Formats: sequence, structure tokens, C-alpha cells
Amino acid sequence: MNLRRVIVNLTVVAVLAAVGIFCYDRGKAYDFIVDNTEVTVEGQTLEAVEAVLVSIDGGEGKIYYADDRDQVVAIGSGRHTVKIDVLDREDKPVAGQSKVFAFTVKSLGTPPCLRIPLAYKNGKDAK
Repeated sequence: MNLRRVIVNLTVVAVLAAVGIFCYDRGKAYDFIVDNTEVTVEGQTLEAVEAVLVSIDGGEGKIYYADDRDQVVAIGSGRHTVKIDVLDREDKPVAGQSKVFAFTVKSLGTPPCLRIPLAYKNGKDAK
């Protein structure tokens, strides 16, 4: 075998391995926790939001009341957006109190946990 053929074969194997790793990572589903409880960050306590509607990547929203915690299943890797709408007493969104927060599963920590009070504080106003 000549050197050129060996280099080509090694390159093909490396490219196929890279494609396999990429597809595995992009196709993998992650479980994470949505938590609407009091959280303390850097000595500052953020209270749980009374009632919020949380929708991830434009999907169907779910209502979380204060001290609720739930496990969400099957989102892929990459960037995701969560829209947080504060609700009134009739569970209707309050105008002007919606935030959009971008995250990756890896940025949520181990185990992955999306903390609503922190995400609402750090989110940008929804349009």
C-alpha cells in the first residue's frame, strides 16, 4: 500500500467518526427539571413566581405555580428558548410581563435544572 491510500483511508474513517459523534449528540434527548422554587444566587434570594406559563421552543406551555417542580423530557442539544408569561388570578397572561430566556442543556448544570425565578430575572422582555 502506498502512503497516499493510507492517508485517504484514515481521513475517511475520521470524517465518518466525526459525523457519527455529531449525529449522536444532536439526536440525543435530554431530561431536565423545571423548578419554580425560591433560589439563592450570590447571596441574593429570588422568590418563586406566583404563577407562570412556561413554553419551551414555542411548544405548548405548562403552568407552574410557586413551589412547583416538574421533569421535562426530550429536548435535544443546542440552543433553546423558553418563554415565561406571568399569570394573573384567572391564569391569563399579564400584559408586559413576559420574558424570553435562551439556554443550552449543558448551561443548566448537573443535573440540568431550569430555575424559573433566575430565568425570569435574566430573561429579555418578550415582544
